Amino acid sequence: MRARNPLYVMAKPPPEVQAQIAALPRNDPSRGPHLLHVTLISLYDLHYAPPDWLPATVAALDSFVAPPFPLRFDRIENRKAVTLRTRDPLAGARAFQKALVNHMLAAKAPIMDGTTPEPHVTINYRGDRLGAQTIAPIGWTVDEIILTESIVGKTTHVERGRWPLRSDAG
Repeated sequence: MRARNPLYVMAKPPPEVQAQIAALPRNDPSRGPHLLHVTLISLYDLHYAPPDWLPATVAALDSFVAPPFPLRFDRIENRKAVTLRTRDPLAGARAFQKALVNHMLAAKAPIMDGTTPEPHVTINYRGDRLGAQTIAPIGWTVDEIILTESIVGKTTHVERGRWPLRSDAG
């Protein structure tokens, strides 16, 4: 099996929201609430990246300025995994993702993958074959982003940097 260490920019819910999500009956209790996150952009596999890519990515994020934005999820869906989603357009999150990609491209930072997935929180990677269900809304204001290396197969996130979002940006 080939090693995989994908690098992401993600947002993590604050502890009180982590607790709300962890209490959902379809959440996988074997995964700690500290692993709950929303991937904002998938960058590249750090395991196979040249050594100068990580410092270049950090430098690009050091100069990125954006305002906080809200996330709110009101559905549980089972696709390949069980996820929190919404039918709302999440315009603030999508605008943030676009601004982040544009900034990374302008900074000539490596973003081989460069995908911006539909914002969601995975609560069970195994899936449960249950249908979609409406839930009481769970949300928070994203006020910081985290550059995270995911160690695939080890249920481990390695933080590579953290940046506050600023209300005076935008």
